[in-house]
Amino acid sequence: MNKFDFENSIGFIINRTGKALIHTFDHELRKNFGITFGQWKIIITLVNNDDGLTQKEIADKLGLEGATLIPIIDKLEKDEFVVRKVDKNDRRNNRIFLTEKTISNLDLMVNCGIKIKNLSMKNISEHDISITKDTLEKMWNNIQNEFNLYLPVENKQKRNSAAAQGTRINTNVQLTSVRK
Repeated sequence: MNKFDFENSIGFIINRTGKALIHTFDHELRKNFGITFGQWKIIITLVNNDDGLTQKEIADKLGLEGATLIPIIDKLEKDEFVVRKVDKNDRRNNRIFLTEKTISNLDLMVNCGIKIKNLSMKNISEHDISITKDTLEKMWNNIQNEFNLYLPVENKQKRNSAAAQGTRINTNVQLTSVRK
């Protein structure tokens, strides 16, 4: 039997680092603002959307199911970080907007994340950070291209059905990612 040193595998290291970043940011957000990392993702998604977003649009942007998103938005609304308003163009939908409370704390929230980012990248050169980001983007693209992980919602059922049958659907869909 072959042995596998999982603790030195790239996947394990990425996962461990990602979890540590999320855990630390979640802790700081809870302590300073009373929100979770999951709630933060919704807030930051709404930042550049003056017209608000529907729950479906937020779910699509974050890769979440609607059922997962609804209780998070409910809590944000209860704590007055967001407000739901009926969509002017389609009364069947609600649009989610940031409240003044959130907007007035946004810079402090972002600075909390910057502090953690700076701490995590201490003693790492810009060159090394650039190589790491490029490498991770290439890895993401390789996986996405091979397994069609980010298909539009309408193709998700086809993919799941094909996976259950052991086949692969090539939809020739090219999605773009936001790179920071």
